[in-house]
Amino acid sequence: MDKRYKEIRNFAEQSLGEMPQVIDLLFKLDENSAIEQFDQNQSLYLGRSSLSIKTRVLIAMSVALANGPKESAMIHYKLARRFGVDPLEIVDAMRATKMALMSSTLDSIDILIDQFGDEKRSDEEEEGIKLLLDGVKSEADAVPERVIMASHFSSQLVKEHLREKKAMLKPIRLTAKEMYAIAFAVSSSIRDRECERVYLGQFAKNGGTRSEAEDILATTRFLVGNRSFVNGLDVLKTLTSQ
Repeated sequence: MDKRYKEIRNFAEQSLGEMPQVIDLLFKLDENSAIEQFDQNQSLYLGRSSLSIKTRVLIAMSVALANGPKESAMIHYKLARRFGVDPLEIVDAMRATKMALMSSTLDSIDILIDQFGDEKRSDEEEEGIKLLLDGVKSEADAVPERVIMASHFSSQLVKEHLREKKAMLKPIRLTAKEMYAIAFAVSSSIRDRECERVYLGQFAKNGGTRSEAEDILATTRFLVGNRSFVNGLDVLKTLTSQ
């Protein structure tokens, strides 16, 4: 164990600045589990090569912000800073995360319509909503079904949603492709299928490739699964102290 542990520790300290606590604790319990965790960290996250390291660490931070725990978000925030990510790029990632989370709440629109019915409005108001949705279609090639349903339930709600989306997905420092990559990753992590399709489509439209999309999903998978260990740090500490 000592030789493999030292190799991994040296690599982690040189590339990450420190040995991940989860791997350190797992080594004390089961060497194979520790090596598996390290290998996954490399194969699914830090060792990927199609997507830039900057975008990967921002995706990791964003998925952690959306799903927890906050300790995981801080780990990847520190990595982002170590890899030279600008503070405004971090703010952009947080804005994309917020938009993806807010968009997911529109999944409730169908039951609101079932309960209360469509909004009653004048022909002039109806024409205004039609023009608004036509504008969405011209920009994104299609109007998400939940946006159409939201327009039936509340004109104010759909206008506010589209205003928020336009504002929060307009980057300060990141590229549009990076913003949509982050929004897609967050939507994937919370299993919001309709937003996944929308953000993935915009990611591709802005130059995103198949191999980059694979990196997004791989990083997201690692972060989602890794919650079991990060949330379980106190459990691992207890086990190693027995």
